Amino acid sequence: MYNPQLDAFVKVAELGSFSKAAESMYISPPAIIQQVNLLEASCGFKLFLRSNHGVKLTPAGQSLYEDAKTIIRLSQEALTKARKLAESADTAVRIGTSLLYKCRLLPDLWTRVSVSHPELKIEILPMTEYQNRGEVFSALGVEYDLFEGIYGSAGWDGLCQFLELERTPICCAVAKNHRLAGMKKLTMQDLNGEYLVMPIEGVSKEVDAFRKDVRDHYPTVQIVNSSYYGVDTFTLCEVNDYILITQPVYADIHSNLVTIPLETDYTLPYGLIYAKEPTAAAKKFIHAIREIT
Repeated sequence: MYNPQLDAFVKVAELGSFSKAAESMYISPPAIIQQVNLLEASCGFKLFLRSNHGVKLTPAGQSLYEDAKTIIRLSQEALTKARKLAESADTAVRIGTSLLYKCRLLPDLWTRVSVSHPELKIEILPMTEYQNRGEVFSALGVEYDLFEGIYGSAGWDGLCQFLELERTPICCAVAKNHRLAGMKKLTMQDLNGEYLVMPIEGVSKEVDAFRKDVRDHYPTVQIVNSSYYGVDTFTLCEVNDYILITQPVYADIHSNLVTIPLETDYTLPYGLIYAKEPTAAAKKFIHAIREIT
């Protein structure tokens, strides 16, 4: 991970002597001198002032000494982290969670999977509130193995794998003081004259079809495209009196919004989004869920 000559350099700097450093590292003095000489040649400047009384760091050597300790420590931590990941790849399933991507169905599924696969272990990891889908999928398979949520059937194709667990209907979320807030169910006619916030085109085939239906048959409805659904999207609808196109699973996201079912045949896929190249443990976990569902 780093130049092993740094070990010899740091040891000489700390002990102030080639012979003492060689003794502590169980190598010969000529060998440790050669390591330091090679490092100096590689750096292009002197690291030590040498005399019959020992060695002393040059200003440049002192600077490198301070940084070398950090480099060695970070390298060791990186190796330890990677080693733990390699050792747990066959047994640990890392599940990402956030306010939007909560574990709603996974607890029950895990209870059932753990009976037949007691060797599997679950790690629940916090997901950052990402600002774009690129950040979501760059972390998938690296920081965590899978997460639970609505699947973008158009825009996410090729970026991940998906296991559908259920279909979730389209709902409308409105502020508590909105004119529709007291309704138990909404029809498409109820949306006339309103502003609808929904994902941008190209993310979900189902939402794209719904958008086309709205444009073709309800011309008084204004569509507001949202590039990414985050907590701020819910707040936007509260302060602007917009209607948010959402799903029942998100009803608990924002306490000041009321989620109301919409009479429509459109449904969205909901399930587990997992890495294109899952770990052995994630593969086993997904296979087990397929069997029980």
